[in-house]
Amino acid sequence: MRYGFARMKRSPACVLGLVFGCSACGVVYPELQTPIRTPPPGFSLVPPPPPDLLYLRFEGADVPARTVDGRAWDDGGGAEPDPYAKLLVNGKEIIVTPVDSDTLQPKWAEQVRANYRIKRGSAIHVEVWDKNPIKSRPICTEDIQNLHDEANTEHALELDCESGARVRLIVEPAHGRLGLGLYYELHTEGAYVTRVLEESPARRASLSARDEITRVKGKDVRTMKESKLQTLINANSSIGFTMTVQRGDGPPREVTLRDGAIYPVLGEPIAIN
Repeated sequence: MRYGFARMKRSPACVLGLVFGCSACGVVYPELQTPIRTPPPGFSLVPPPPPDLLYLRFEGADVPARTVDGRAWDDGGGAEPDPYAKLLVNGKEIIVTPVDSDTLQPKWAEQVRANYRIKRGSAIHVEVWDKNPIKSRPICTEDIQNLHDEANTEHALELDCESGARVRLIVEPAHGRLGLGLYYELHTEGAYVTRVLEESPARRASLSARDEITRVKGKDVRTMKESKLQTLINANSSIGFTMTVQRGDGPPREVTLRDGAIYPVLGEPIAIN
């Protein structure tokens, strides 16, 4: 479990103080993150991932020893190519791997691993290039029809290229974590939601940034210390708890939160494998 601070934020008074030199700059509100866990093996996340969210990763490729016209990949010394791969959705690059140097079997181990939201029917295009300081050369260019229908956890999608190369792409339903997906700050006058993860119990409970948390398990948040509120939320997240929130001048409403499926979307600060 992680209980640390995700980031620190200064109050508006402090920001003005930095500009005008006032003494209000001592106020700093830590953003607190609710725990996020990796599901145990065989655990079924509820709800399942949304159908437009896929986990995508290049597993690797097999590159022919020479180009289609029989030349060495490196004209200067006959070295093996320096391949990198791209995945484009409707013409936009969403994955660009690092370069694996001097190899016919790149693995791209350092690539970003993430869930990607892709609308069914999108145009999907895969490219593999040999990185060259003067002009990179294509190794493979292939389209994928009906990407969502290829999603499975048994094996990678294999693409046979006209050059003789073979590219392997992992296409799986979105990978998930367990937690609430909630971030908040405790101010001197109350507690406030700062952000929620897009596919999380907090979002499914219609929480959003700037919601004020007024009560947790019936206890008034305004009288709590930071450690008390954090302990109360973290200790009860696995069994569920109720809290009262208020949005602006609207009426207070009660929501029930419990650890459930989180499917991090690319750009959210949650790592997945």
